[in-house]
Amino acid sequence: KTQTPARSNFMFMIFVSAFAAFVPARVVGEMTSIGTLFAFILVCVGVWVMRVKMPELPRAFKTPLVPLVPILGIAVCLFMMVFLPMDTWIRLLVWMLIGMDIYLWYGAKHSKLGNGTAHRPGMRIARIVSLVLCVLLVVAGFLHQVTVGFDTDKTLMYISFIFAAVHFVVFASKLGRKENP
Repeated sequence: KTQTPARSNFMFMIFVSAFAAFVPARVVGEMTSIGTLFAFILVCVGVWVMRVKMPELPRAFKTPLVPLVPILGIAVCLFMMVFLPMDTWIRLLVWMLIGMDIYLWYGAKHSKLGNGTAHRPGMRIARIVSLVLCVLLVVAGFLHQVTVGFDTDKTLMYISFIFAAVHFVVFASKLGRKENP
């Protein structure tokens, strides 16, 4: 009727409302910060790659001094991300692994661009990236425990290790398997 995704928007509103009701404001603020900064980094990388790989493509806007501006954008965002607490990095990595789960097990198979084929050349790269995220999650869990001290609660470190280990086993087992297109 209104040509808007009303049902999807309503479900997202319920999710965000529940999230805001049960998660402390500090955590929500830090997750918003790291997520937004990471998105800006991806945009800077995208601008850089697009300007180099497809310079003749018509653009809606011009970016001066490529690659200087994207490199500076990436550096500034990374600089700000470095000062966020380690538990925020753990949440980012967990969120990214959940996103990879959704993509690899649902999105790739149901993609209209992929014509329903779940096995494409990029799938191997996606699984390798997932393995790297698992390793980074273990490192972040350990570094978090180093910063808070080993005499305090170790729950977040153990959760990070278990989450990373389960994902590592799943992604590594799929990586070694031959896939038929």
